[in-house]
Amino acid sequence: MIPEQPNAPTVPDPRGDGLRQVGAVLRAVRREACDVSRRASPPFRNAERPFLRHLPLLAAALVAADLGIGGTLIVADGLGLPWWGAGLVAGVQGPPLVLALYRPVLAWWSSLAASLPYALLAALAEPAGRADEPWPWTAPGLWAHLGVTLLVACRVRTETYVAQWLLTMALGGALTAGLAPPSSVGDLLLWGLFSALGLAVVTVVRGRSRARRALRAQEALTEFERGRRALLEERTRIARELHDVVAHHMSVVAVQAEAAPYRVAEPPPELSESFASIRENALAALTELRYVLGMLRSPEERPEVRYAPQPTLENLDGLVANVRAAGLRIDMVITGEARAVPQRVELSAFRIAQEALSNALRHAPGCRGEVQLTYGRGELGIRVANSPAPDGAPRQRGTGHGVLGIRERASLLGGSVRIGTREDGWFEVAASLPTSEQE
Repeated sequence: MIPEQPNAPTVPDPRGDGLRQVGAVLRAVRREACDVSRRASPPFRNAERPFLRHLPLLAAALVAADLGIGGTLIVADGLGLPWWGAGLVAGVQGPPLVLALYRPVLAWWSSLAASLPYALLAALAEPAGRADEPWPWTAPGLWAHLGVTLLVACRVRTETYVAQWLLTMALGGALTAGLAPPSSVGDLLLWGLFSALGLAVVTVVRGRSRARRALRAQEALTEFERGRRALLEERTRIARELHDVVAHHMSVVAVQAEAAPYRVAEPPPELSESFASIRENALAALTELRYVLGMLRSPEERPEVRYAPQPTLENLDGLVANVRAAGLRIDMVITGEARAVPQRVELSAFRIAQEALSNALRHAPGCRGEVQLTYGRGELGIRVANSPAPDGAPRQRGTGHGVLGIRERASLLGGSVRIGTREDGWFEVAASLPTSEQE
């Protein structure tokens, strides 16, 4: 006796999977075919000219009226009905053409139901009077239902309009088998042939249109991926250059600043403090550089990911103290009631102050400076000003990238910035950053 293997893998049943897929398709077709509330937008809805926007409705109304008049004449002459009765029997077959532009599923059911009165009345008529009449539809009724079927096929899935075609053929076959005149030549086969050809054309056109849309989407995706790959390659190249050049030199500066006091016997305390400050700034720059390198090498820009703690307004005192240690006399003032502000605003305010103080160190060494932080009701103000450099002080020529960066940071937040020389000769950077919308 072979023992049972409770953990033996089960072999999937392809027939069961196929039946489940068929059942899912049938349920989807039933839902769509019975959803009479389904809406559709008529063609040329977004056209600029009003005439084009109303052209489908006008064309459908004219065709419906023409088919209704033709059907009325045929019914009145063939069945001997009065004009008003023939108009009611044949006229109801035209309006579904107009309705198909807006409610396709409801229009199809209405068109199918509108074909029944003629079939029933023709079956009840005298055999001698109905032997040569079309069955189970008049010619206008056939074309009306064919038009509705094709319009609906443009707006529903393939399985749905195939099911509608089969249902029409089944209903027509049932009427022909049960009520058809003995010598009539049925129009059912004619309708089935024309509708099958029309639905085949609709299927081909929709397939080509779907294929073109998929091709355009694939081309757009390929172009996007190509641009994204080029961007990542450029960012990687920049990160590599920053790591190999800037990070190397900053590491050398930090090491030299740490070793420099030991090369002098009994260095003055001021010299040791200066070299210590240089080393701390170099290490801080390396930390910031590692953060920038991490962002450049990341395939996606995710603001929530941080490779190093970002400075906040609480670090502004340390920034000012660092600049004072470099030789500038800086006064700092905070006005307004301090409160929490969005992180982006806080970081931008710190970077603007940092860049403005760095510019003062480069272009006006030995000057006096002022830093003012203002908490307004809906904005955060940061102002950095410095006096002209003393005579004979060495100056460095800038590239203008710092000023551009300040303007970009303020613009990204929807703020404003003013950079220029004041009336008293001091150079001032003043920025106002909105906070109310981001909070």
